[in-house]
Formats: sequence, C-alpha cells, structure tokens
Amino acid sequence: MARAMTQADRRDQLLLATLDAIRDRGIGNLRVQDVASRAGVSTGTVHYHFSDIEQLIHDVFGWASDRFYAMRLDALAGTSDARDQLAGMIATGLPADENDALVTAMYDIGIYRRTGSFDIITQALFDRQVALYFSTLQLGVAQGHFHLTGPVVDLAQNLVALEDAYGLHIIGGNRSTPPDRARRLILDYARTVTGCVELALP
Repeated sequence: MARAMTQADRRDQLLLATLDAIRDRGIGNLRVQDVASRAGVSTGTVHYHFSDIEQLIHDVFGWASDRFYAMRLDALAGTSDARDQLAGMIATGLPADENDALVTAMYDIGIYRRTGSFDIITQALFDRQVALYFSTLQLGVAQGHFHLTGPVVDLAQNLVALEDAYGLHIIGGNRSTPPDRARRLILDYARTVTGCVELALP
C-alpha cells in the first residue's frame, strides 16, 4: 500500500513543480495554475500551502538555494584532501545544462525579484559558497598543496563569481560555454591561483 503524502511531501512536490514551471514559462509568466497542473493537483491545494504566488516564489527561492548549497557541501564530504575538495566544488558549481530547473529558477528569481527578502537570500547563498571555497583554499595551504597568488577571500569570491557568470551562459543556451568547458576553464583558473597543477575534476 502506498504511503499517504504528508504535508511536507506535498509542499516539496509543489516546490519541484514550481521549478519546472519557472523553467518552462519564465518567472514573469508564472501562474498558480501552472504549478497545480505540473503537480497534478488543484489550485486550491497550492493556495492551501502558499498564500499567494509571491509567497510561493519566495519559498521556492529559499528552498532551491538550500538544496544547491547542500549539493556543494556533499562535494566536500568523504575527503580530507583539499585538492579533491576544490575539484569537487568546481564540479558541482554549474547547472547540468540549459534545462536545469533548480539553477534556472534561482537565476530567474534572483534577477527579476529584486526586493529586500530576495536580496538577503541571494547574498546569503553567495557568502556561504564563498565560505566553502575559503575553507578549502585555507586547508590546501595548510596541507602544503596550494600556494595562493592573492588574498584567500578574493580568490574564493572570484571562484563563485566565475560559476555565476558561466551558469548564466549555460542556462541561456550559449553553445560556446557548455558545462564541461566552463568547468575546465574554472579549473584552469583554480590551478593558476593555487599553483596546484595536479588539480583534476573527479
């Protein structure tokens, strides 16, 4: 017998449906009906969990940001070697392709919903990712693998900024910067600023 869907399960289902709807219709055209249709529920079910479209967009932005950050944390798990950690971070920092619903929603919402609460979430995600790179770079120095060419916080911010820039090109369908090439370019930058030529993507 199938397990009954809990309220938390239903909420996650609606958030996932919202990601797909944003990817397919764009944030400016998003309607509650689009989410309900993709989730296979009534619009009333959507309104039961989210008071209006603005709350839904706000919640999906925070939820997507948390999921993306959790994937970055997973890239650091299971290894104590800073070289592997840095390579893992680079491998997980870009959208899979132009149809990556999670990253597309984060970009679309972050760009087009410029209000205080969205700005706070955007900055928090940026700062958390910088902190991950910061700790990995510092660990590499302590282990003797990295010889940094600049202040560690500057290098960490540049790595995140490169991911953000290439990510926009990827979800925009720019064929000159497919994900594999973008990762290689970021890896080349990391090799240059760490002096660690043996860095390699997993």
